[in-house]
Amino acid sequence: MRRAAIVAPVRTPSGIEGGALSGMPPEWLASTVLSAVIARAGIDPLRIEDVAMASVDNRASAPELSRLAARVAGLPFAVPGFLTDRRCGSGLQAVITAAMMVQTGAADVVVAGGIECSAASDCLSTDPYRTGDLANAEELANVEELARYYGISREAADEFAVASHRKAARAWRQGTFSAEVIPVGVVDDDTDWNEFDTAVRHRIMRDEGVREDVSTRTLAMLRPLISDGVVTAGNMSSYRHGASACLVVAEDRLDELGLVPMAYLVGWAAAGCDSDTATLGAAPAVAKLLGRTGFTLDDLDLIEVNEGFAVEVLALAREWELDPRERLNVNGSAIALGHPVGATGLRIMTTMLHELARTNGNYGLEAIALGPDHGIAALFESAGAAQIPETPRGARFHGVRPSRRSGRHRAS
Repeated sequence: MRRAAIVAPVRTPSGIEGGALSGMPPEWLASTVLSAVIARAGIDPLRIEDVAMASVDNRASAPELSRLAARVAGLPFAVPGFLTDRRCGSGLQAVITAAMMVQTGAADVVVAGGIECSAASDCLSTDPYRTGDLANAEELANVEELARYYGISREAADEFAVASHRKAARAWRQGTFSAEVIPVGVVDDDTDWNEFDTAVRHRIMRDEGVREDVSTRTLAMLRPLISDGVVTAGNMSSYRHGASACLVVAEDRLDELGLVPMAYLVGWAAAGCDSDTATLGAAPAVAKLLGRTGFTLDDLDLIEVNEGFAVEVLALAREWELDPRERLNVNGSAIALGHPVGATGLRIMTTMLHELARTNGNYGLEAIALGPDHGIAALFESAGAAQIPETPRGARFHGVRPSRRSGRHRAS
C-alpha cells in the first residue's frame, strides 16, 4: 500500500467572536486556505482530483462548501469535493480520509481542509464546550470527575492555561508560526463574497485572543462553570473562526509532480471506552494506535493533545507519566489559539508538522477527545525521518504504557 505524504500544510490565523474574521463567508475562508496550499506546493491544479473538506457548519450552504471553495480556488469543475464531520476531530478526519483515498489508489492527489466561520450561536449542537444540553453537561461533569480522580487543582489548571498563552505568544514573538500561518483578507460585513478580491480592506496576520499578559491571578478571578468546580472559561478552549488545509499525495507521485513532502501519515485510530468512572476521551484511540504501529510515547518527539480543557490534558499527562512541560503542546494549543471546531484537527497537525521540521524531529502524535468516552489519534513521520519500523505481529492496544524520557522540547 502506498504511503500518503503531507505537502504544504498551512492555516489561517484564528479569529475571536466579533473579531476580524467574524462574518467572513465560509466559501471565502476555505478558498483562501486552499489557494495558499496550491500556490505553496506549486502544483498544477489540474492534477488535484478531489477536495476532502471538514466543516460542522449547520447552514444549508454547508453541503456545497467544498465544491464552492474548489471553484473559487481555481480548481477545475471536474473536482467534485465532499464534506466530513467528526466533531472536534473533523479536520484530522479529512486528512485521514484523503490519505485512505491515496493509499488505496482511488486518487493520487487530494486536498484536505477544515473550516469554521459560522456564528457561535449556530454551533450549539457542535461546540462541545457549551453546557446548554445534556451531552455537554455530561462532558463537563466528566472533566470535573477527572480533576478529582487525578488530583488536579484549580490552580494547576489555571497554570496550564497561562502556559498555553505564553507559549503561543512566544511562538509569535520568535517567528515560529510565520511559516504555517497565511494572511487573510478582511472586508466589510455587507460585501458580496464574489467581490472579495477587489474589496479587501486589510489583512489579518496573527491569531486573535493570544494573551501574553494573562496570569494565574487574573484567571483566579473567574467563576467556575460548576459550583466549587475546577473548570472556568479561562482554563478551557474558546470558539474561534479559522481554516487549515494541505495536500495529501501518493508517495510514488511526488517526484513526477515536483512536490516536497513535509511528513507522512504513519497510522491512525479512533476508539471509545465504557466506564463508570471518569474517562479520558483520547486515551483509548492513542493506545489503539500505538498498539497497531508498535510505537510507544517514548519514541515520539512531539505530542499534541487538543486543549479542550486544561484538566483533560493534565490528566492524560499523569496517566502517561509525562511532564506536561516536555514535548507536549510546545507552542500552546486551543486554550490560547482557540477552537475552530471544523478546522482544529488539521490546525493541530499543521502546527505540529512545522515544529517537527523546524527542530529536525522524527515523529509526532496528535490526539483529540471527541467527547468524554471516545477520541481520535494520528501518528506522523517527518519526511526526513528514518524508515518506519515494522509493525509487530499480533500487536495489541491494551496495556501499552511508555517509559519516561527527557524530551528535546521544554517550555521556558
